[in-house]
Amino acid sequence: MRKLVACSIAIILGAVPLARAETLKLAIPQKGAWDTSFSVYGDRQGFFKEQGLELEITYTEGGATTETAVISGSVDVAVATGTLGIVSAYTKSAPVRIISAESTGAADLYYYAKAGTGIKSIKDLKGKSIGFSAPGSSSNLALLTLLHENGVTDAKVVPAGAAPGTYTQVMSGQLDAGWAPVPFGLQDIKDGKIVVIGQANDSPDVRNETIRVNVVNLDSLKKNRDAIVRFMKAYYKSYQWAYSDPKAIDYLATDNNISHDLAASAVKDFLKKEANDPYRISGIQRVLDEALAAKRIPTAMKEDDVKGMFDIVWKP
Repeated sequence: MRKLVACSIAIILGAVPLARAETLKLAIPQKGAWDTSFSVYGDRQGFFKEQGLELEITYTEGGATTETAVISGSVDVAVATGTLGIVSAYTKSAPVRIISAESTGAADLYYYAKAGTGIKSIKDLKGKSIGFSAPGSSSNLALLTLLHENGVTDAKVVPAGAAPGTYTQVMSGQLDAGWAPVPFGLQDIKDGKIVVIGQANDSPDVRNETIRVNVVNLDSLKKNRDAIVRFMKAYYKSYQWAYSDPKAIDYLATDNNISHDLAASAVKDFLKKEANDPYRISGIQRVLDEALAAKRIPTAMKEDDVKGMFDIVWKP
């Protein structure tokens, strides 16, 4: 009798399909950077699976490449994309919404030159070339602000792509200076191969501005808002975990092929938990003013004009 019951249970269980995780397509710029990797770390820790989600990740070079991926619907969600670019896209009726902040300020971004070139500060870039990632990115926005604040009006700013490609161009002399997110290049700084000429957060305006945001394709949001809510729950848990568990430093070190000590110092010296708070949003008026100055929006706008750009789907 027991065998018959067990057999019956097995048949019933076999007839019930196992629940499958729901797939969300996610765009992440700058593979291996600390804060852009929160979703990656959380996925490894199983936080997204806890929410019934499976992430299908595409890596981009940032800026317009990330925006295009989410606006076109190639991905459902994009993290760490430049606020200015999203503002510009929204005002052109692009199907995209901001679901949280990603970084207020850009403590992870720095600009550098090859050692021995005589370039030691942003002011030394007069008549020189310097690379940023892509138009509309945080590295683009911060660079323009730093050049303006330092009175440099004739630097040639070049969309140079991701950090590895930018580094090659700087070291080969194609560019006089470049950009990078920590921990990229920290060993070269330590070894004296490159010199830091400025950090994005040297500007008080950049430091207090939500310079990167997490966004969702509007059609994806309408069709499956619940999945986006669950994404944010897992994302928030991932962010909290990264700043509390030393294993996150191990991930950072392994992903960037650097020592644990160097990875730990990158987070300790450059990065702050409060800067990556998904629910700290500030400086939007400044973003709008910059977008106007860069001719990314047609007319002057106030924060109320773009309040529909935000859809904070979930808060802890």
